[in-house]
Amino acid sequence: MSIGNAGDILTLRDIHLRFAAVEVLRGIDLSVAQGEVVVIIGGSGSGKTSLLRCINLLNTPSSGSIVIDGETLFDVDKDGVDKANLKSAEINSIRSQTGMVFQQFNLFPHMTALQNVMEAPVTVKKQSKAEVNARARAILGQMGLDLHVDKRPAQLSGGQQQRVAIARALAMDPKVMLFDEPTSALDPELVGEVLKAMVALARSGMTMVVVTHELGFALEIADRVIFIDQGLIAADGPPQQVLLRPEHPRLKQFVGRFHETADLLRPFLEGKAATTK
Repeated sequence: MSIGNAGDILTLRDIHLRFAAVEVLRGIDLSVAQGEVVVIIGGSGSGKTSLLRCINLLNTPSSGSIVIDGETLFDVDKDGVDKANLKSAEINSIRSQTGMVFQQFNLFPHMTALQNVMEAPVTVKKQSKAEVNARARAILGQMGLDLHVDKRPAQLSGGQQQRVAIARALAMDPKVMLFDEPTSALDPELVGEVLKAMVALARSGMTMVVVTHELGFALEIADRVIFIDQGLIAADGPPQQVLLRPEHPRLKQFVGRFHETADLLRPFLEGKAATTK
């Protein structure tokens, strides 16, 4: 089944999500191209994290369709009919093409950083320990953790733990990386090191969908910013447009505290954009 454009790695169509009587998502259409960085913002309870968790079925939508790299992961119509009719093994295979990084790091406390990163490729993909060990060390090195591979989570700072969590997701060779407010549980002085690792990952060409409240990060790294409001996409466009020239009333209110700084940055950013055309 083909939905979306040929260059899209991820396509969501008419996603609805209901918890009991509450309709959290009310018809979301979203396509993400190969190598694109999409940042999702919105107020508390807007549905942004629920949407992210739908992408790999941590939340199961009430209806809609999800396609990852041309393979249908989910397709249920509004009458509840499952049009995809996939077996569990097929669903898990397609889901494995996404890597997820959570607010809380969710590392195995009894394992070292290296063991945490090696666990899934060895147990799920059945890859050889020698091969996985070398790759895990390389990825941890990319995260700036060369000297911490043998430490357990309790011996690491929050920022280091989150970078281990990113390395763990990368070890599965995902086609899309999903980040659910990856810095919200960190002390302010540790936020920068995680954002730096994410910037490097984005610049390497990784496709990323990021839920965050770090609007400065979104302005720097996003190809597109999506504003979710009351379960719908209320704004979708380049970060300079969405964050610096908001038109939607609720978006204006949302970025208000950020906007004074953005006003100071606008001349520089517009000049930078002009020079790159």
